[in-house]
This record gives sequence, C-alpha cells and structure tokens, in this order.
Amino acid sequence: MVAQTPPPIETSTTAAKPPPGVATARSMARTAARPTAARPSKPRQSRTTTPGATRLPTPAVVDVRDQDRQPDDAEPARWWKHGEHVGPWQVEVRHRVEDISAQVSLLQPRPRSAVERHLATARHASMAPFPRWQWWNGTSIETAWNATHLAQATLPLVVGRDALPRQLVDARRRTIMRLTKGDPLRLAVEEPELGERVAAHTATAEDRQAIAAALQASLELADDEHRNLRDWRNRLLRVAMLAALALALTIVAAALRPEYLPLCGPAGGGATLCPGGGATATSRDAGVVAFLGALGGALAAIIAMRRASPGSSPYRITPALSLVRVPLGGLTAVVGVMLVQSGEVPGVSLTSASQVAVFALLFGFSQELVTRLLESRARVVQDATKGRSSSADRQDVSPRAA
Repeated sequence: MVAQTPPPIETSTTAAKPPPGVATARSMARTAARPTAARPSKPRQSRTTTPGATRLPTPAVVDVRDQDRQPDDAEPARWWKHGEHVGPWQVEVRHRVEDISAQVSLLQPRPRSAVERHLATARHASMAPFPRWQWWNGTSIETAWNATHLAQATLPLVVGRDALPRQLVDARRRTIMRLTKGDPLRLAVEEPELGERVAAHTATAEDRQAIAAALQASLELADDEHRNLRDWRNRLLRVAMLAALALALTIVAAALRPEYLPLCGPAGGGATLCPGGGATATSRDAGVVAFLGALGGALAAIIAMRRASPGSSPYRITPALSLVRVPLGGLTAVVGVMLVQSGEVPGVSLTSASQVAVFALLFGFSQELVTRLLESRARVVQDATKGRSSSADRQDVSPRAA
C-alpha cells in the first residue's frame, strides 16, 4: 500500500474578517477619531397606529410618594449655628419675635413693614457677635428687648378686628401687673365699654390708640425695672472686686510685715499661739486665717442658694452675691481673729490652733449679717422684673375694677 499524502494547508497573509455586524477594536478607534455629522432625528411612528385614527395621550405615571412630599420652606427650629453658645434670653427674644411675626404675616405690606422693621432690629441684636462689654452694660440685650417691645406695642394699631380682642387682653394683663390702680391708662383699658366695642368689632381709632398706649407704658416700665436689676448686679460685682482687692492687699502686707497684723495671742503656760502653728508671727498667718474665713463665706453662699429663685434673666443676682460673700468672709475672719487675740473681748481666748480655725470659720460665716441686707434689697429689684421673663406670660391675671 502506498501512503497518501494529505493536501497542503494554504496559509493566508490576510486576517480573518469578522462576521458582519461585529466591530473590532481598530474599527471602533477609527470611528471615534472620525467626526460624524449629526443626523436629523425622525419621528417614530407606532406600528399599531392606523391612518386617520386619533391617538389618545398616554397617562403620566404619578409617584404616590411625590404627592406627600411638600417643599420645606419652614425655618428650622434651631436657628443658631452648631457649637454656638446661646443664652436663655436669646431663645426668649427669638420666640417673642416669631410670635409677633406670625400675627402680622397676613397683613398688608404697609402696616406689616412698621412691625417687621422693629423685629429685624431685634433679630440682629440677639445674634452673635456681641460687643466686648456686653455682659456688663447689656447693649445687645436691651436693644433686642426694646425693639421687641416696640413691635409688640404697635400690634393694636395694625392688626385686624378679629385679632384686636387678644391685644386688649394682653394690655389689661400687663397694666394690672405694672401700673397702679389709679393710672389713667389702666383705667382706660379696663372700661367695660371698650371691651364691648372690641368684641363687637366696632372699635374706633381712639380705642386702638388707648390699647397701644397702655401696652407700651407697661412694657417700658418692665424695661426700666430690668435696667435697675442690671445696675444692682454691677454694683454687687464692684463690691466683690473691692473686697477681693482689699483681702489681697491684707495678705500681702501681712506676709511682708507680720507685725502689722497681730494675729498671735497668749496660750496656756505663757507660750504664744499663732494661726500658722508657730510660736512666733510668720508670713503665712494672715493667709491661713483669710483662707478659713473665705471657706466660711463660701459655706454661707451655698446655704443662700436655697433662697434663689430661678429665672431667664441674663443678669443673675445669686452669682454676684456669692462673689461678695467669699472675699468678705476672709476679711471678717482676719479682723475678728485679730480682735479676739488682742484681749479686748472679755471671756474669750484662743488657746489652741483648732480654736483659731473654728473662730476663723465662724467669723467668715458672720459676714452674712452684712450681705443679707444687700440680698434683701437685690431680691426686691429682681422680683420687680418678673414681667420680662416667661413667667409673666404664664401668669393668669383677670382684669378687675380699680
């Protein structure tokens, strides 16, 4: 048998062409590099549409979730920046401003602008940054409250007849709290005829003027009482600074010259007893007595906290009184121990270091006899400012005859 040789395989130098419709990488690159002209789009016709037939519009698909989605145009509840310190008075001013703004939101532009002008001033004054001495003179606080009260006093002149009864009730309540019984403005708003005309929607321009005048007088009196509270707070801080300065000078003088303050006294057996524990006067004797006296003053300040009444006023009386008690306790302790050690108090003698410490604490606590007088006067001024805080709005006061 003869072996048959298979036919030779023909090799072609040309690459195999891809099937139609399949693009290669090289053809795609050439197509991307070659600019093409935009072809005009032709309207596509539906295959099921017959000539002459009217095509009905396709109903739009409505997402049910979009119907419940409303635009969030309301102002956020937290109007201050994240991390910003906001005081209670700022929150209260903003609450009053937004309440007044809601009452005039449906008015015409001209009467509404008279109120919004004052509200804009109050918003600007209640936002940081504040002046450097704001905590002392209360520039921004007083500006914000005065502007808010001016806007509030303008409401009876611009609101509609349906909202006027609310303004009359507010004016009566505030005049009862602030004005005396014989005040003409209080008598004017307490007239029964005025209430009848307001309820019947027949109030005249003179009635609106009377309500606005009574409301403004009450608010101005509240502002004056609030300024008096700030003045008293500043006076107490001045007294505290003077007491601290006097105590510091006393300690320094006694440290340099211990003989200036004779705090040592005779003990049993002819020995000498000093507050520092030595037999002779040292530079630390006055410091020990002053520290124990300040500790007694701090104890009195803690006990006095139970008499403090809470409030949203930025001018706090209790911290100022506490700052007065501590250095004043140190001064009274130094003076008291020096008086006892001099022997001028019959029947009282300090024979041990523990007795000196106890008497220093008692003398430091005894400054309460002086600071209690200041506290009583400050409480009277503070109680007069209750109308500025939110407690004035929560108090239910009915108008009564003068």
